[in-house]
Amino acid sequence: MFLPLLDSNCVLLLLATWLFSQGRSEIISLESGNIDEILNQADVALVNFYADWCRFSQMLHPIFEEASNIIKEEYPEKNQVVFARVDCDQHSDIAQRYRISKYPTLKLFRNGMMMKREYRGQRSVTALADYVRQQKSDPIQEILNLEDIKTLDRSKRNIIGYFEQKDSDNYRTFERVASILHDDCVFLAGFGTVSKPERFSGDNIIYKPVGEHAPDMVYLGSLTNFDLSFAWTQDKCVPLVREITFENGEMPPRKPL
Repeated sequence: MFLPLLDSNCVLLLLATWLFSQGRSEIISLESGNIDEILNQADVALVNFYADWCRFSQMLHPIFEEASNIIKEEYPEKNQVVFARVDCDQHSDIAQRYRISKYPTLKLFRNGMMMKREYRGQRSVTALADYVRQQKSDPIQEILNLEDIKTLDRSKRNIIGYFEQKDSDNYRTFERVASILHDDCVFLAGFGTVSKPERFSGDNIIYKPVGEHAPDMVYLGSLTNFDLSFAWTQDKCVPLVREITFENGEMPPRKPL
């Protein structure tokens, strides 16, 4: 199916709107010299990979910038949320690094790590703003009563952390892992007196696999070591073979002719 060409006046109007809005936009232009530092420091970053010759990229610019301005008002602290862009013609090395094969492409990053699913929702101000708000929501459900564990949905993979307190390095590492993998596992955490019966040897994390009678697995590594914790959790949450559905299916990049 071929989409009709846009009227040239419409494209010019969109470009004019984009150029006018740049004066108040806080979107960061990424290049080889700053991309790692900026993305690594951002809790959440939404990056627009674009090409100036692409009319859909041109259409997205003012929408992306207006969504950025709205979100910046809600999350004003530096590095809470970053909106950024990459000119893929000028920075083809970055486009190759992230396997960009079409324009525009919107990708989400958390603390410098690219999420495996790119944004494929509506390209509207409201949809983009809602998407970022969703990414900023707490990925961890708090356990208020250990009896709730008995009613967990065992058709899903569950990662449960038992901590003495929220304000701890152990929990901050758990929270960081959950923010990246919450699409693949359900994350829960209990604190203080609620979690005490499960903390007979200190803070700990367990994995409850799919299935009512599947045995629990305990994480035995350092709770403050992000790399170890992430690797263990990813191994449990992301199966080697998964069902391909509309929600998770992706096509590989096109091979050059």
